[in-house]
Amino acid sequence: MAPELDTPAGADRSDDVDVLDSGQAGGIAIRGGMIRTGGHVAALAMSLASAPFMIRHLGEVDYGYYMTVSAILFIVGGATEAGLTQLGVKRYAALDSADRPEFLRVLVGLRLALTVVGVAFAAAFSAVTGQPAVVVAGTAIMGLGLLLSLTQQTYAVSLSSQLKLGWVAGLDFIASFSLAVATIFLVVVGASLIPFFWAAVFSGGTLLTVTLLVLRQDAGLLPRFDLPQWRSIMREILPYALAAAVGLIYFRLAIVIMSYISTDRETGIYSAAQRIVEAVAALPWLVTSAGFPILARAARDDEVRLRSALQRLFEVTLLLGGGAAIIGVAGAKFAVAVVAGPDFKDSVAVLQILVCSLLMTFLVATWSSALLSIGEYRRILWANLGALVTTGVLSLALIPSLGANGAAIATVSAETALALGYLVALGHHDRRLVPGFGVALRLLPGAALATAFGLLASLPSVVESLACGAIYFGGAVLLRAVPPEVLHALLRRDREPPTG
Repeated sequence: MAPELDTPAGADRSDDVDVLDSGQAGGIAIRGGMIRTGGHVAALAMSLASAPFMIRHLGEVDYGYYMTVSAILFIVGGATEAGLTQLGVKRYAALDSADRPEFLRVLVGLRLALTVVGVAFAAAFSAVTGQPAVVVAGTAIMGLGLLLSLTQQTYAVSLSSQLKLGWVAGLDFIASFSLAVATIFLVVVGASLIPFFWAAVFSGGTLLTVTLLVLRQDAGLLPRFDLPQWRSIMREILPYALAAAVGLIYFRLAIVIMSYISTDRETGIYSAAQRIVEAVAALPWLVTSAGFPILARAARDDEVRLRSALQRLFEVTLLLGGGAAIIGVAGAKFAVAVVAGPDFKDSVAVLQILVCSLLMTFLVATWSSALLSIGEYRRILWANLGALVTTGVLSLALIPSLGANGAAIATVSAETALALGYLVALGHHDRRLVPGFGVALRLLPGAALATAFGLLASLPSVVESLACGAIYFGGAVLLRAVPPEVLHALLRRDREPPTG
């Protein structure tokens, strides 16, 4: 959710001015971020509707296999994604309209080449490291789905860069809807594990087809394989590409380590909790990605605008992150019961640990966008390497004795280390980019009261979760911890005054 941003000094207010330079950009991004969040909630509802059937149908062991494949391909996706989406948005937003289609063609071609190599490597790695045959086969099948999904994601760069976030939200929903429909169908017909991997192919193919139909009037939809331009892009993004790959790996590293050093049951228990957190953990990135094109333009043209935007974005994400953590801890029992069922009651404690990372995830998303907008790719890389080491060391140390709880502690610790690393990196670049933490003092009373209520109350989990959320956000409103720019955007007070 981007903060309100003023038009840069000297910007043209004519009708042909780029939307990113207009006084309306901030409001469009805020409303677009809310639309994307609403779309994600709807998509999450679809996922939650299908996940319980799938988990109960497959059982602890097969679902553990499924999540192991998902973890492997998540890492592959992170490595082959190579930061292309974020940096693609940044570069696309800076180009003239005439140059954008050609750049998109080259970007799609590069995405295809990287993903094919990554999927082949993942399947081979699973085979040589002794994974069961079903995991090896699943890696190859879901890898095809990953190829289709990442290709669609690259085409969607044009929509995100032009703040057409309603379309982006709709496409996100289509992805979740098609996957949920395929999953429920397979449960109904009593399918074995392998067909569930093919559901990702169906979903990815559906999403790519709809996206190409949306963009059919744009020129240059066919991928272009251009080695010189690929080398130019990779030289520019290499440090951030490594950082993005490492950043996606560390969050899934714990479950991969568990698949080798822990039991199948413990892996399944952790997988159920992580599945829930992953669904919610997408929200911080939706909130910040809506305004990222504006941040990139502000970093290029107006340092004052950038500092103001980052401060407001920090205030919004701190508010939302604290609420997500409080609501998540209170509602963990309900979430596990709905998603995984009574056989996964041990996942409740794991989930309560994992959701504490959501506050840090919101801050990570904000400060990552800030560092990316100012080109601090190497500092992003070092911070992510620190998080990766934290996950690996703590997973190896804690999982043998604490099982799934140990993996959760390792993951939360890594997310905290990453947030702190990003904050230090911002300070090294420019102390003025470090946000003021005054809003935290206004959030503490509501957070403390909500936490105390959760500890003392003996209510059903879902009721307790809603009550804690109401107390927290009610306190934030009373103490004016909600940035006024959000309310202005909702009321459409960001419109430019009439000219002439």
